[in-house]
Amino acid sequence: MSTHKNESIDFSDGTHRAFAPNTVGRQQFVDAITRMAGEVWDFHDRFEVGSGQFDRQSPTEIVASRTNILDEEVAELARAVSEREGDRAVADETADILFVAMGHVESMGAPGIDGLQRVTDKSAAKTNVTHAIRPDTGKVLPKKGKPHKWQ
Repeated sequence: MSTHKNESIDFSDGTHRAFAPNTVGRQQFVDAITRMAGEVWDFHDRFEVGSGQFDRQSPTEIVASRTNILDEEVAELARAVSEREGDRAVADETADILFVAMGHVESMGAPGIDGLQRVTDKSAAKTNVTHAIRPDTGKVLPKKGKPHKWQ
């Protein structure tokens, strides 16, 4: 199932999704993410809270010790949405979640970077031939296998 400008997708359940091109340029997006990633590294270095403090801890132990930070940010996003704090607040809270998630990756050191590479490679391998969008959730799922995720 290939989509291009001015095309749309009709799902078997009767729902319809029009092609929606990205509204920001690829380079603008990549530059913003790169800048944030650099600041995550600098922030961890500045406050001495990065991967160096977790010597002899497993990635699971590291993330377990940081989960409360991510939980707080997710709760702040939920509040901004539910209390209709506006687009700027929602964008800021979403970015806070990304900042903390990137911090999780850095805190794990090499295993975090390895995970980042595996997930990036996995996502890059997904195509319109092998995967489809679940209409009710918007999640991209394999067309074959994992039928429980389509229910």
